[in-house]
Amino acid sequence: MILVTGASGLLGAAVLLQAREWGRQVAGISKQHVLRVPGIDVYPVDLGEPAATRKIVETLRPTLVIHCAAATNVDWCEEHPEQTHRLNVCVSSFLAELAREMGAAFLFVSTDSVFDGKKGNYSEDDPPGPLNIYAKSKLAAEKEVLRTHHSALVVRVNIYGWNAQNKQSLAEWILSELSAGKQVPGFSDIYFSPILVNHLAQILLTMCDRGLSGVYHVAGAEKISKYEFAKRTAMTFGLSPEQVVPVRASEAKLRAPRPRDISLCTEKICKELGITMPGVEAGLDKFKELREQGWVRQLKGYGIGATG
Repeated sequence: MILVTGASGLLGAAVLLQAREWGRQVAGISKQHVLRVPGIDVYPVDLGEPAATRKIVETLRPTLVIHCAAATNVDWCEEHPEQTHRLNVCVSSFLAELAREMGAAFLFVSTDSVFDGKKGNYSEDDPPGPLNIYAKSKLAAEKEVLRTHHSALVVRVNIYGWNAQNKQSLAEWILSELSAGKQVPGFSDIYFSPILVNHLAQILLTMCDRGLSGVYHVAGAEKISKYEFAKRTAMTFGLSPEQVVPVRASEAKLRAPRPRDISLCTEKICKELGITMPGVEAGLDKFKELREQGWVRQLKGYGIGATG
């Protein structure tokens, strides 16, 4: 049985639903917003409570834990370093320990932000150099997970997609602003290699099926600026790319420093699985297709449950 943490989040929900589609036995953990998905149990558990976490994990006895839950708001993390450490490092270490104790595989979802952004196209062998509290916490969590669970799988990503909760990924925010007739500022000096969360969910499950361990980069095939990504999103949905205006992150008043180029090299995973990573066009086309097929409306319907 697969246990997914952060089950109501952007990635967690996608993994949960993909696992169900592939006929896997799967359950989820979510602290506040509990998905109500037919055939899937999602439990309201605060991962910051060790006793409650141990109880649910020992009760479910998963053979695989996919840990998607994390504090991901970069500016919030910068202002709350101690809470960020507890949520991102301590919780991850404890879950890895629980998985090891019961002989379960463990996948930890990390971030491309562990790099300083000075060169881009980072491989797994490049030394990390996190610039902000969020990235530092994720790198510390990577180390803790690999120390605690020697066969753990750590995957660095950068994602977008449709949310079950009432929150927005980058692409959703771009569409919302464009549809409202507003101008969308796009960082012309920040580069990344984003991957659609639905594509990522399939790859993560495949990696677990293959029994992979260690650190892997799983990202889109293309390096692109956030400005160009916003323009491509507009064009995919038949909206005006002229509404997207270039701005420089170096001139923005951001609370936490951001790396400039965190594009990832995916040669290792492509060779391991014998696949080619989807490019920007393939990802955005699928992103649009999901909305047209009514999948987004269904997903939003799943995301209505809240626990106090």
